[in-house]
Amino acid sequence: MKTIRPRSNSYLVAALVFCGGSLSAGCGKLFVRDIATDALDPSSLSDTEPSIAVNPQHPGDIAVVTFSENWTAATGAPVWKSTDHGKTWTKVFQLVQPNPGEFGPADQKLDFDSNGNIYVAELALAGGIKDYVYRQTGAPNAPLTPGASYGNDQPHLSVDRSSSSPLKGHLYSPWLDFSQPLERSTVAASGNQGIAVNSVGAGDNSAFPNRTSRSAIAPDGKVYIIYKTREGTGGAPPGFENAHFHVNRSDDGGLTWTGLGSAGISVHGAAQVQTYFTTSFGNIAKGKVARARSSDAWIAANPENGDLYAAYVQRDASGFAQIYVARSTDQGATWTAARATDGTHNSAYPEIAVTKRGVVGVLFIDYDDAGSVTLFRHHFARSFDHGSSWDDDVLQTMNPGPLSNASSGFLWGDYEGLTAAKNTFYGVFTGESSGRTTLQLDPIFFRQKSCRWWWTGCWLEDDD
Repeated sequence: MKTIRPRSNSYLVAALVFCGGSLSAGCGKLFVRDIATDALDPSSLSDTEPSIAVNPQHPGDIAVVTFSENWTAATGAPVWKSTDHGKTWTKVFQLVQPNPGEFGPADQKLDFDSNGNIYVAELALAGGIKDYVYRQTGAPNAPLTPGASYGNDQPHLSVDRSSSSPLKGHLYSPWLDFSQPLERSTVAASGNQGIAVNSVGAGDNSAFPNRTSRSAIAPDGKVYIIYKTREGTGGAPPGFENAHFHVNRSDDGGLTWTGLGSAGISVHGAAQVQTYFTTSFGNIAKGKVARARSSDAWIAANPENGDLYAAYVQRDASGFAQIYVARSTDQGATWTAARATDGTHNSAYPEIAVTKRGVVGVLFIDYDDAGSVTLFRHHFARSFDHGSSWDDDVLQTMNPGPLSNASSGFLWGDYEGLTAAKNTFYGVFTGESSGRTTLQLDPIFFRQKSCRWWWTGCWLEDDD
C-alpha cells in the first residue's frame, strides 16, 4: 500500500525552502556512489556509455552495464549489480559470447520485465555489426542467453511491464539501420523474450538520414520512438546541424509505426532546431573534449497516466545549446515545450524519466570554460509541475585533463543512464572516480527519492 511520510512540523520551514530545491537536503536527499573499486576494476577501464535498470519486484536490486571488460570464448562480459540500493556493487560475468569470433560488447542497454527478469541488448562485431537481446533463463546471476541476431548500430531496449497493457512482456529494441542510403531509425520487436525478433522501419528517411532512436512504453501498451532527422548545416555554427525531433507511435506491438503518421510529430513544431553533431563538445583549447552526435534526445512515459515527455537539445536565442522538455497529454498528437536549463552554458546528453506521481527528472551535462580549464558538470534536474519549472542539482564537476583513461573525443558516447522505479530516480553516468588509487573515469551511481507538496509542506514518498 502506498504511504506518504511527512516531515515533522519542526522541519516545515526547511521543507518549504528545500523541497525540490537545489540543496535537496529537505526532501529527497541525493545519494552518489562510485560503482568501481580497485579490486573490481584493476585495469582502470574507462567504463563509458553506461545504462541502468531497476528490478520492479525488488527496487534494491539494480543493474548497470558499461564498457567494463569484453566477453571471451571462456568468460562472459560483466553486468554491475547491487542488491542494497546501490551502496555496494559487484561484477557478474553473465554476458556470454553470442557466437564464436564475435567481439563485444559494444553498445548496450538493459531492462527488467515485470517478474524481475533481466534483459540486455548487446552489439557484437565480427566482420559487421549484429545485435542480440540477452534474456534470463536461470538464476539472476547465471549466464544470460542471447536470442536471434538483428540490427546494426546503437541498440536500445524497453520491456513492457505494465499490468494494464495487452502486450505485457513484449520488448522493443530501437536501432539505426546504416545499410540504407539514408540511415533509418528502426525497431526490433519481440513477443517471446527476444528469441525471435521482427524489425520494422519507424523513422522517416525519405529526405534526410535519421539518428538518435529511443523508445518508451505507455501503460496501455502503445510504444513511442523519438528520433531526429539530420537536415544539413546551412546557417548553423560549427559543431551544430539543423534537425527535427520526431515522435512516432506503434499501436500493434511494433508491427507498424503509423500511429502518428508516417513521419511522426515534431515535438518542437514546424521550425527546425539546431542541435549538436560534433566530436568537440567542450573547449579544446582548454583541455579534453567529448563527442556529441547521437545523444541529443530521450523519451519517457508516465507509468500511471501515459503522459509523454521528450527531452532534446536546441541551440536557442541564448547562443547556447540548451535542454528542452516537451510534454504530450494526448498520446503524442500535440506537444508543449519549455526550456529546462538556464541559458548560461552549452548543455547536451539529456536523459529523462518520470515517477509514478508524475515528477520528471532530467540528467544532462554542461561545461564551463570561463577559467583556465574546461569543467564538465553532470546535472540532475527535477520538475514537480510537468516541466514548467525545474530544480537543479550538480552531481559532479570534473576536469578530465588529469584522468588517466579519459580520451579527448571519447569522454561520453551515445548512452548514459536514468530511470525511475515507483517514486525514486536512479541514474548512472561516466564521471571522475573517488577512492581509487589512480584518478580515472568510473561509472558513478546516484539515486534520489521524489517528494510531494502538501499544504503542510513537503512529504517524502515511500516506495512500498
